[in-house]
Amino acid sequence: MTFTITSLRPTLCIFTLFILFFFTLWSINRYFYTKLEEIEEITSEQSDININRKYCTADKCKFLFTYTVEEQESQSNRHFESLIQIAQQLGRTMVLTNVEKSRISSRNHFPFNFYYNVDELSKEFPQVKFILQCEFQKWAEERYNKSDTIHVVLENSKSNPNYTVQYDTPYIDELVKEYEMDRFNLKLDNSTIFKRISIGTNGRSPRKGGKNNDLKNFLSEELESNAEVMLITQKGIRGPIFERLTPIPYASHITNAASNLTNQLKPYIAIHWRMESAKLNLMPKCAESLVTYLRNLSLTTGITTIYLATDYPLAEYKNKTAQSETFSHIYEEHHTAMKILNSSLNINTWVSTHALDYLQLTLDPTKKELLLKELSGGGIQGIFDKLILIQADYFIGGPKNCCRYLSTYTLQVEEARMQLLKNNGTIKNKIDRWKLY
Repeated sequence: MTFTITSLRPTLCIFTLFILFFFTLWSINRYFYTKLEEIEEITSEQSDININRKYCTADKCKFLFTYTVEEQESQSNRHFESLIQIAQQLGRTMVLTNVEKSRISSRNHFPFNFYYNVDELSKEFPQVKFILQCEFQKWAEERYNKSDTIHVVLENSKSNPNYTVQYDTPYIDELVKEYEMDRFNLKLDNSTIFKRISIGTNGRSPRKGGKNNDLKNFLSEELESNAEVMLITQKGIRGPIFERLTPIPYASHITNAASNLTNQLKPYIAIHWRMESAKLNLMPKCAESLVTYLRNLSLTTGITTIYLATDYPLAEYKNKTAQSETFSHIYEEHHTAMKILNSSLNINTWVSTHALDYLQLTLDPTKKELLLKELSGGGIQGIFDKLILIQADYFIGGPKNCCRYLSTYTLQVEEARMQLLKNNGTIKNKIDRWKLY
């Protein structure tokens, strides 16, 4: 059978039309798909802008998130202030990290304003915007596009005064495991810049600070970044990076509770006995010497009301733990010392006065167990004790070998009392120490 070209023409025509039809459909589909992607991208970008405006009142948010701070409250308070100063330099909104058990960390369960007064903090840093961690987390979760990040560690040196910068291999797994950073829905991957910056020999002493324009200029340049979130922490830094400021003000609910108890106790003698670092074999003798000292002071002054702030465990919660995380080993000698003190004098504490019982009534009921844990170790009661010590008519510290002799905690009490003395307050001393007989 023979086919001619003429007989094939209808078939070729239909085939060609078929191809053209499907190509046209594909082109139309591709066009609309591309346009849809563009529309979705524009929509998501516009939506993120709206979300940004909601949380930071700007088209683009730039946050500084200190996800953890080394050391306990008295020191971390100072460190956090230094990082607020950096946020101010960079024009970033400061995330107010959660608190718990005398620590500032993203893993903690209580909001920043459980410990600190955010309104007063805003007055001290009027140029800085603040956002609570829970609100920052909502911002990150609502975003259509994950926020890009940069990670920075600040450190210093014992001997090298030079400012240095090095880049680290990203350690995402560590951040997820130790700080649960995956719950913030950030763009945190191997493309994230990890920077380690040494500030030389600055920040070595809790008692020293100062204006350092060279350091400020260096950090402003090295920390310049378009990343929406700067994750930042510090290691080994013991003191202020810049000027030494007054500590972050404490929450009004704590200061009000402390004021109420102070008014009830006045006049009173307050002792700060931090048993950590004391010589164990001397503990009973230290207690006996304190009893003798307090009896003599009461006879001299006529003041018989005594308040004790201590790292010895006071609250009853499962296994009794010390009021300081760094006081990890409690022995029979510690128990003996407290028995001597309690059997010889009428001692007031935050537990015996029920001064913090209001927390059970005012706090979210779902956090009751967390509150019990907070009060069983180092935590909000340490702040409360500090405020009571500051207002005491007489403030007494321990002698060497009976206590941890020097601490930032004690230093803060002394400095606050010195200001009261300068302002003609009713207190009688800055600090005295009982003698070991």
